[in-house]
Amino acid sequence: MTERRAAPRYLRIADALRARIRASRRGGAERLPSEHALCRQFRVSRMTVRQALDVLCREGLLSRQVGRGTFTSPVPAERRLRVIGSVEDMLALGDETWFKPLERMLTPAPADAAAALRLAPGAPVARFTGIRHGDDGPFQHVTAYVPEAIGRRILEADLSATSVIGTVERELGLAVKYLEQAIEVMRCPRGIARLLAVAAGSPILRFRRTYFTASGEPVEHAVTFHWAGRYPYAMMLFRSEATPR
Repeated sequence: MTERRAAPRYLRIADALRARIRASRRGGAERLPSEHALCRQFRVSRMTVRQALDVLCREGLLSRQVGRGTFTSPVPAERRLRVIGSVEDMLALGDETWFKPLERMLTPAPADAAAALRLAPGAPVARFTGIRHGDDGPFQHVTAYVPEAIGRRILEADLSATSVIGTVERELGLAVKYLEQAIEVMRCPRGIARLLAVAAGSPILRFRRTYFTASGEPVEHAVTFHWAGRYPYAMMLFRSEATPR
């Protein structure tokens, strides 16, 4: 289970229920304990339990049936809508799908990557390019840049079942503390559309993400074209512990 100590209680309950559902799923729909039973189990109010169940319903893991209760979905619907609420969730996306590398090399950093990684223009970086696949087919074109010193150590790593940043964490022990992300909608370039098997010019999401360690050191800058038709997900934002009065 993804641990989120600073997250609201309902998100932590959703994490616990999600892990339980995945561990016990047998293919068919199964009835969840009643809301009252979940309140007693987690020692929270009914509103908190309902918020947790709402998260899993939006992901497609659960469905409510009037007069009968709440049931698990008979298919792994988390592929249809993945709720992202933490850095851990973002990294888990790389572990729950598979990656087909297209190219990896040492190359001069383009201006945007150099600025994001706080490098001099044209400084050497390792560039990794590939296509991420889910159950319904290819859904992301990813280009990731890491500083040369990091890139040389993972240039030959097997990325098929993980991500570049996941490999940086596991192989080099450089834990990600936070990330900066910019999102825009644009028309899908022809070359990327061909690789994702979508129509050229279709609206597509472009993410620019920079990952940082606890010391504030940038360790990866990635540009991702995301086709939400095959892998939609929702962002969930929550207050820090120090909330304004």
